[in-house]
This record gives sequence, C-alpha cells and structure tokens, in this order.
Amino acid sequence: MEPFNAQHHAQAQIMQSLVDGLLVEGMLDDLGAVWQDASRADDWLIRLPVFQALDGDHRSRWFWIWPQDRHQGVVMLLQPGIVQAWEKVPRTPVILVDHESGEWTPLDPVAFMRRVFGADDDQALEQGQKVFLEALSDSLWQAESSVEHRVETRDLLRRDTAEHFAIMEQWASLLDRPYHPTAKAKQGLSEGEYRAYMAEFNAPITLRWVAIARDRVMTGAGVEEDGPVPVAWLVGDEGRQALEQEMNSRGVARTHIAIPVHPWQHEHALPHWLEAAFAAGDCVSLASVTEPWLATSSLRSLAPTTASPHYLKLPMAIHSLGASRYLPAVKMFNGDLSARLLHQAREKDTRLAEGLYLCDEGKWWAYMPEGATLFDEAPRHLSAMVRSYPSALLEDSSVRLVPMATLGTPLPGGEHHVFDDWLAQRGMTASPDSVQALLGELCDTFFDINLRMFRLGMLAEVHGQNAVLVFREGRCDGLLLRDHDSLRISVARLERYGMQDPCYCIKPGHSNTLYHDSLEALLFWLQTLAIQVNLRAIIETLADHYALPARNLWREMATRLEARIDAIPFDDRDRGMLKAQLFEREQWPYKRLITPIIERAGGPGSMPFGTSATCNPFVRVGLPDAAMPAEALNEA
Repeated sequence: MEPFNAQHHAQAQIMQSLVDGLLVEGMLDDLGAVWQDASRADDWLIRLPVFQALDGDHRSRWFWIWPQDRHQGVVMLLQPGIVQAWEKVPRTPVILVDHESGEWTPLDPVAFMRRVFGADDDQALEQGQKVFLEALSDSLWQAESSVEHRVETRDLLRRDTAEHFAIMEQWASLLDRPYHPTAKAKQGLSEGEYRAYMAEFNAPITLRWVAIARDRVMTGAGVEEDGPVPVAWLVGDEGRQALEQEMNSRGVARTHIAIPVHPWQHEHALPHWLEAAFAAGDCVSLASVTEPWLATSSLRSLAPTTASPHYLKLPMAIHSLGASRYLPAVKMFNGDLSARLLHQAREKDTRLAEGLYLCDEGKWWAYMPEGATLFDEAPRHLSAMVRSYPSALLEDSSVRLVPMATLGTPLPGGEHHVFDDWLAQRGMTASPDSVQALLGELCDTFFDINLRMFRLGMLAEVHGQNAVLVFREGRCDGLLLRDHDSLRISVARLERYGMQDPCYCIKPGHSNTLYHDSLEALLFWLQTLAIQVNLRAIIETLADHYALPARNLWREMATRLEARIDAIPFDDRDRGMLKAQLFEREQWPYKRLITPIIERAGGPGSMPFGTSATCNPFVRVGLPDAAMPAEALNEA
C-alpha cells in the first residue's frame, strides 16, 4: 500500500471539483476539444498507463482531448454524471501528452486553469482570472496542510455530546464547501495563522477584547437595555474580574462595553478600518486574557472550551469563496427577523415543534459610529454574536449533533465515516441495504422538516455547514439550524398562514435573494443548496466509502422525497408543482460557483452569485444505464 501523500490528495480533490465545475458551467465548451469514445479510442490513448488500470465499464467513458500544438494535447477521461451531464472520472489525472513520444505529465489545477485562461504569464491575465488563480493556489497549499494533519476520530461513540460535536466540526472543516475548487482558500492567513485558526488543527485561540463606547453600539433582539453584556455569556469568574478591573483602571467601565475580537482581526483589520475610532477613544483595546476558544467548521464561529452552550461568531476580514468574512449588523438584524419567523413556524406545525431546533442568535453587539449606516464598510469589522445552542441537546448523553457537512467530507485515508458509528449503534452490518436504509431515514427527517417549512413559505439555507442533524439513541430525530440571516421566504405564502413580511433590510440597488414571488421560485434553494450540494456530497462520500453505486442512493433519496411530499398536507396545486418540478422536468437550476468569482474580480460583498441550468438528477437515475452516455452526449 502506498504511503499517504497529502499534496497528491489535495491536488486530486481540487482538480475533481475544478474540472466538474468548469464542465457544468460551460467554460470548456468553446476550447475546440475533441471527444473520443474510450472503447474505440486511438491506440496511443489506450496505451497510457495512467488510464489502463481503471475499473468499470469503458463503454460509458470518453476521452476529452484538447490540442495545444501539433504534438501536444491536454487529455482527461470523462463519464456521464448524475447531477451534471459529464464529470471527470474520479481518481484520474488531467495530463499533457506528447502524441508522438507518448510521454505525459500531470497538470496541477493552477497549470490547467492557466491554459483554460489562455495566459502563460500574469500580464496576460484579466483581473478576475488573477483573483481566481490566487484563490486556487491558496486552496492547494491550505488543503494539503489540512489533510496532512489527521483529525482524531477514534472512540467517537464514547465521547460526550459536546466533545463529539467538536470533532464533527473539525472533520467538516477538512473540505469546507464541497464542489467548490477554491472553498478551502482562506486568503489573508499566513501558514502559521492557518494552522492556528482552522478547526481541524484543534488549537486553542485566545481572544482579544475591545471596549466600545455604549452610545456607539447597536444590539440584537436578545439584548435588553441595561441587560447583561457579552462577558456574562462568554467569560468565567476569573476572566470577568480581570476585564472589569482593567476597564475600571482605564476609566471606561461605565461608558464602554467590552466585546471579544478574533486575534487575527485585532492585528490585521482593526488598525486598517478603525484607526480613527481607536484614536478618538470610541474603541479601546484591552489587555486582559480570558479562556481560550476553538475554531469550528465556519472560520468565524468559535466553540467554548468550557461546558457552555454559548458559542461565538466574530468578523474576520479574510477572503473566502469570493467574499470578505466580516459580520455586519444588517445581517444579524435580518437574522433576528428570520428567527421570529422560524419560531412562528414551530407554533404552526406540530412536527416542526418537535423536530426543528434553533440556535439563539439574538445576542449580538455591533460598532455603529455616529452618522453611520447599516451598509457602511468599516463598522462591520467590529461586532460579536453569542450563538446559544439548546442546552437540552448538549446536556443529553443520548444525543449526537452532526453537521451535515461532516457526512459529506471524506477523511483523507478513508478510514472512517459517521455512518460506521450509526450502523454500530443500530446493530447493523455495513451492507448496501443497511447503508441505503440509513440514508433513507436521514432523508425522511431532512425533507420532512424542510418541506414543512416550505409549505409555510420559508426555506432555510440548508447547506452542510448550517444544517446540523440531531441523532437521539441512534435515530435521526430532527434538524438544528444555525445562521438564520439567509432565510428565504415567499410573503404571499407567509400571509396565507397568518405571518407577515419581516421587512428585511436590503441595500437599495443590490441583488436580493431573500424574497421570492412564489413557492416555485423558493424551490430553487431546495434543489441547489439542499440537494445538489448538501445531499449530493453525502451520497458521493457514502458511495465511495462503502463501494456502493451512487445511482441506488439517489433513487433512495427520490423515493423518500416523494413519500414526504405525499405525506405532508400540501394542497393539490402545491403537491403537483413539487412533483413536476422535482421529478418530471428535464432541467434543474444550478447555482454557479466559478464564473461569478471571476466576473466580480475581487472587492467587498457576500459570496458572488449566478445561476444556470443542469440535468435533473432524478430523471438521470431513472434512465437505464445503457442510455446514460447518449443522454449525456445530447447535453454536452
């Protein structure tokens, strides 16, 4: 058995996401590549040892050959996909081949992308292309660093609920967002900072504290006037006394409120954005040291090292997924409005009351200087949110909290999956039928909660990082939601069930993804983030770990989804619309990943956004195996 090579693993993982993303977004369509059926390909191709060792049916695979000059070409092997027409065959490289000598060299993702951009040197690159290549390069070294450090997954079933949850977060951080080739890039972190602040390294983080003038602070719905300040939820007695003594000695105890600041933000961002505020005394850096924290799968969110349900979310002005990870008051303000709707939904559906769990995110503080607006750049770099998890879950030894991203993140050595523990808890063998049955149970719970919310006119942003499955005694019991600021809604449907427009605060002239005119429009988020990203990653990870056909798992998902649509009390029109959109249409919407980052070319704002279309996975898995290549060629 070959020793594990972290660099090769990281490059292969990112190349798979890169090629698949380029294919589905049509970025390889106009390069003049030639397609050859692998079962009837030229001899020089078939003889390449890198492709000879492959298992599987070559009749469904095609060589993609992109001429570079008279003697050289870029070659890769493609196969029909389920979520997209074509995908790169997993574990195969992208190579540069000399047709005459037969010699070949593998291309890394950056080298391949430079060829796609048609630029050998940086001077020929457009700004957006430079931005993307920099993010791709950072993703490579950071992913390599992460997978080289192994997450400890032994004896998971023996750990208490909070400790188990912490390991699940470390595990999820290894991949970050699936299918995005630059997801791992946290631009702005040095190598030392990356190891210090990413969850997978499990390194304690000592926060800084900044005192802000009370009349310059905006607070959340969960903060009462003259109520507790952040230290009440975040600091033990010793740390609280140290902060109080320092604020007294510096004469700011009555005039200022102390909020925590990420050490990276304190060093790199605050001096740049808020120098004048510190010079004027509106903001005062404190030297007191309090208990350490641990990073979670979301870089800005931190977990306590004490037995506390109170977690923390802080701004960090690093760039990730084409966006700066600050924490603006307007996002938290909208999150308060969303939380109110989510609680109302629990009151209107007994199953939601039982199985939908919510983090309390109403305790927040944000610097808001005189004359500033919710949309100004500088203030969003100094804020803090206390995210309180339900104590009843963290204190219950029979509960396991599993971010769905963990289930869709393979460990580098493939040595373990959370389903291994779930099967053991249930006394089930790791057979194809058992794995498929447990996936079905997961889908039952996931779709039941989300479709009941959908019926009421709302849908949370249930990608794998935000959605946490609640397991109780080995059963998938419910869904815990965090990050409420992106609840998508249809006001007309809310009003039908006695709820009102929350009146989200949206910057004039900027794109809005929160409001939708109809349930059909709202369904976009279930199809894209929930199914094409979240559940797809889980299916592909399970299929690889247990050597199962992914098609069978997709069919199981489709069966469970249709059963939930039948069981939930939709009216006939809604039920018909769901079945037509989900199971009958040839095309589904697709949320683009690569081109929006290139088109934005850097700059502030949230994650760049764009849409296109791809194939319907449920139609694809309903096709006979023999029909897949022909269907895919029609879409190529």
